[in-house]
Amino acid sequence: MGSVIWNRDDFCHVGDSSKVLKEKIPEGLKVKLFLTDPPYNIGHNYGNVSDRLKKEEYHEMIKNVLTSAYEVADDSSHFFMIHYPEAIAEMWSMITQDTGWKFKQWITWAYPSNIGMSNKAWTRASRTVLWLVKDEGGDPTFHPKRIIRPYRNPWDRRVAQLIQDGKRGCSLYDWWEINLTKNVNKEKSDYSNQIPQTLLRRVIRSTTDVGDLVADPFAGTFSTVKAAIGTGRLGWGCDLNGDTPKYWPDDNDFNGEYQEEEFSVDQEEKFDVVRAGISQGNLNELVKRACDNDELSPAKKKWTLKELEFIESTRE
Repeated sequence: MGSVIWNRDDFCHVGDSSKVLKEKIPEGLKVKLFLTDPPYNIGHNYGNVSDRLKKEEYHEMIKNVLTSAYEVADDSSHFFMIHYPEAIAEMWSMITQDTGWKFKQWITWAYPSNIGMSNKAWTRASRTVLWLVKDEGGDPTFHPKRIIRPYRNPWDRRVAQLIQDGKRGCSLYDWWEINLTKNVNKEKSDYSNQIPQTLLRRVIRSTTDVGDLVADPFAGTFSTVKAAIGTGRLGWGCDLNGDTPKYWPDDNDFNGEYQEEEFSVDQEEKFDVVRAGISQGNLNELVKRACDNDELSPAKKKWTLKELEFIESTRE
């Protein structure tokens, strides 16, 4: 990180990001990750900024930001854009041929919900997380083992051995089930279309290191900036809406003590008692026994080898 100290005056901005990106990136820094969800052009309330542009104008806006981002990005960097799949499909040629960025992976973000039911189509409950890269300096950083998913079958003898050997789970799938940021969430701000911190931190931690620069050219509530500085990165954000400075983080929100770790779980999975061959009562008893064991640290109170052997014996 060198001598650069995060502060809101240098890293939070209002204006046209396609221009501000070229003028306001702190000297000596290159962006390692762009992570953003642009306005979807479907009529969301963004204050004095229109979310109903003509399609050609909207596509040009996205293109200008992607192009400017490519110019200021590190030679080995990422661009993640969260959007609806049909919108990305309409812009596919422009995104992959006219901006410099190369396609890496298509990730589906699913968010089961009880709202939005329709009699004319199946319920909308997903968006695309489009992963692009700039690889002029070699493969961009990727840490697939920093965030993992718990094993779905810990009762299997082979998996039990992996756990005993210190393994905690598998790498993530290319589809992520993460709940929307609801009004009852503590992180929720009074603004449309806020992306959950779990998703943002997942991308940030998997593709950057502590001290790297993470930028959001459509910052909105500056959730990406908050996720970045909360994990020891330098978060940069810009938004066209002049009302968004009220969402800017404070200088003391930067977590300079953050240390990365491998094999962390950002979402616990429900235990499959059916496949395990035990009852919910058996599971509750195992959890209670683990929690009552004062010799185990909190991180190790989920499944000990003894509990795994018990599950295996109930299945046989």
